[in-house]
Amino acid sequence: MEPSPTRPTLGLALGGGGARGLAHVGVLRAFEDEGLAVDVVAGSSMGGLIGAAFAAGFPAAAIEREVLSVSQRARLLRFADRLPTLQGIFSGRKFEAYLESVIGADLRFEDLRRPLALAATDLVSGRELVLREGRVVPAMRASMSLPGVFAPVEWDGYRLVDGGILNNVPADLARALGADVVVAVDVLPFFRENRLDEEPLVEPLELRLVPMAVRDLWQATFVTIAALTDCNLKRAKPEVIIRPTLPADVTLLAGFKRAEELIAAGADAARAAAPTIRRALSERTRTAPEP
Repeated sequence: MEPSPTRPTLGLALGGGGARGLAHVGVLRAFEDEGLAVDVVAGSSMGGLIGAAFAAGFPAAAIEREVLSVSQRARLLRFADRLPTLQGIFSGRKFEAYLESVIGADLRFEDLRRPLALAATDLVSGRELVLREGRVVPAMRASMSLPGVFAPVEWDGYRLVDGGILNNVPADLARALGADVVVAVDVLPFFRENRLDEEPLVEPLELRLVPMAVRDLWQATFVTIAALTDCNLKRAKPEVIIRPTLPADVTLLAGFKRAEELIAAGADAARAAAPTIRRALSERTRTAPEP
């Protein structure tokens, strides 16, 4: 989809968050309802999966139907291996086959309806790798391969895992794709508003039936990602940041059965942000140089 020469290019950066990332579907639905045409898409992890489907040309309603169908527990279980692998609980092969059945095994980045960039993390170099060429499905799988849960993806000598480790809300990638106005969507807890010696405004996620040591490890990871995301967003300077209000007991792996609720929360947050987005687009139009 080519942006009109008379309007700014609108970019969307969708962050990782497992089940919490289902809110992105609601964001897309609200954008369509509000007439906000997205030109370029960047994503990490679950945001990368949903963003890639959108970039491939699937409308929000089609993505929502698929998400609601797949989120049923019986269908989720079919992606599990009989036995955990040595590299992760899931090998990822069954999930990759599912992605191929939905968007096509041979779909390449250059065939997408909208430009797309996916963030992944290379375990060999310890650096972010931006995926923008080649087949889309392996890139999607690489971007969402949470360490310990999914096996890494071997890619031209790299060992790729979840892009959220280094760039969970890749607003900078949307900007690099040519977006004049960037909307970033962050679905993980954002602890920046908390202060020492005060009651926290943002609570940790509720990890039920999990030993305290594991909870602390996950919480430390979320705190680190939130701090890094804050730094990345300050550098990328997206015009709008959307943070849907999501239940604390919906985590990376728990809450998929509440897909309708999460989608609705994303839609509500995006609708509330629509006037700000329109204002940012209008201001960019007024300040654009004459051709």
